[in-house]
Amino acid sequence: MSRPAPAQSDSAALLDKLRRRVIADDLRGASMIVAFSGGPDSSALLHSLHTLKDELGLELHAAHLDHGLRPDASDADAAFAREFAASLGVPIAVEKADTRAVQAERGLSTEAAARAVRYEFLSRLAAERGADCIALGHTRDDQAETVLLNILRGSGLEGLGAMKELSSKEIGSRRVALFRPMLSVSRDEVLAYCAANNLNPRLDESNLSSEFTRNRVRLDLIPKLQEYNPAIQDALARLARLASLDMDFIHQEVERAAKDTISVEANGVRVQRERFRRLHPAVGHHLLRYAVRLAKGDMDDLELAHVSWMFGMMSGAAGKSLDLPGGLRFEVDYYHARISANAISDSPMPTIYLAPFRIEVPGKTVAGGWEISARLALNDEGFNFGETSDQRLSERFDADALGDAPLVRTRRAGDTFQPLGMKGQKKLKDFMIDARVPRRWRDSVPLVESGGSVAWVVGWRIADWAKVAPDTRRVLEMQFERAPDG
Repeated sequence: MSRPAPAQSDSAALLDKLRRRVIADDLRGASMIVAFSGGPDSSALLHSLHTLKDELGLELHAAHLDHGLRPDASDADAAFAREFAASLGVPIAVEKADTRAVQAERGLSTEAAARAVRYEFLSRLAAERGADCIALGHTRDDQAETVLLNILRGSGLEGLGAMKELSSKEIGSRRVALFRPMLSVSRDEVLAYCAANNLNPRLDESNLSSEFTRNRVRLDLIPKLQEYNPAIQDALARLARLASLDMDFIHQEVERAAKDTISVEANGVRVQRERFRRLHPAVGHHLLRYAVRLAKGDMDDLELAHVSWMFGMMSGAAGKSLDLPGGLRFEVDYYHARISANAISDSPMPTIYLAPFRIEVPGKTVAGGWEISARLALNDEGFNFGETSDQRLSERFDADALGDAPLVRTRRAGDTFQPLGMKGQKKLKDFMIDARVPRRWRDSVPLVESGGSVAWVVGWRIADWAKVAPDTRRVLEMQFERAPDG
């Protein structure tokens, strides 16, 4: 397949954009795996990089994957890919995948399964060739479609940032660099480049199928939006650039916060709840995404709803858990949240109480691994223990109802409890079940007792009879903290 010399008027602008992108991302002299489907975008990408190859010192390897979704056309696509690469003198790897099998095995959509097998193929090839990056032919129009898709899915700022010219992705056990030098190039520019250089790319009829959401966005939604703004693709691409800049700053803040908040463990990561509570909510939400990526290697299938639930649990009661994509479990105890590949079914409570002990009121008591502060005040004085106190472990009581000598113990057979807001008693065991206290914790949860009755299931709820009421004369505020050696 002979290739005539490029028509300068139609090719110079695209070539200049790619040249500037390679230089800006410090990829001169790089070895690249170039994803090549045979369509207009990948044809323009491979041809233009080949044109710049000597000038920029690039080493190119083309890669074509038959997804097994178009049996009538796949052989012709593969033959075209081989011929195109041979005409440029670029080595090419051609393979076939069973996308439908992967779709069924992993429970993915057709689009997601095709993307998964494609990236796994490219990642493996990059490792085998020792390539510096994988070059992909995504254009400005693809960027606009991705932004819209992410908006429709309810994505946050991360989704608005969409694709970046140079990024990295964890694929299997490999982290690979992804290079998208045509994000500032329109689809019309691509088609003009192909026509000017007589490339005659293949046309994928599946791009016209309404089965795929992206196609409906391209064929239906964007034309409607163009009625309001003819330059909607430019506007969406600009939104992506601005969101990406904001995300770069947030990522810096997240990485700074992670040094003091996140610990990597053998089977996952641990997040300190008290330090997390001091973070700005924007940083906190993204820090949880970062923690998932540390535990799992990627954030595939992690949705905004998962992050919102985790964020709420960070300030909620201990003992709650949430299943996350990829077999992860998010679980909170008194002081930490853990994200683990396995349910932490054997995690104990921080302390096992061996014997009851009295609380000094007012004063400070250190026993059983806890440091307990108790203060008294008149009902109309109002006080607290400061901004750093953990509200789950700090409660206020009617001091006269609680008495002068409350004690701390763990549960006993036959214990009953009158939860706040309830008129009658219920078995403590039933309360713990209803409050979803993990079974493995129930024998270790500290209880504050007065006169033989449970006044507080620490970390969960106080008793109705011990609450501060309008006629309360004195208020007792009590706070549990881990003892320095606890």
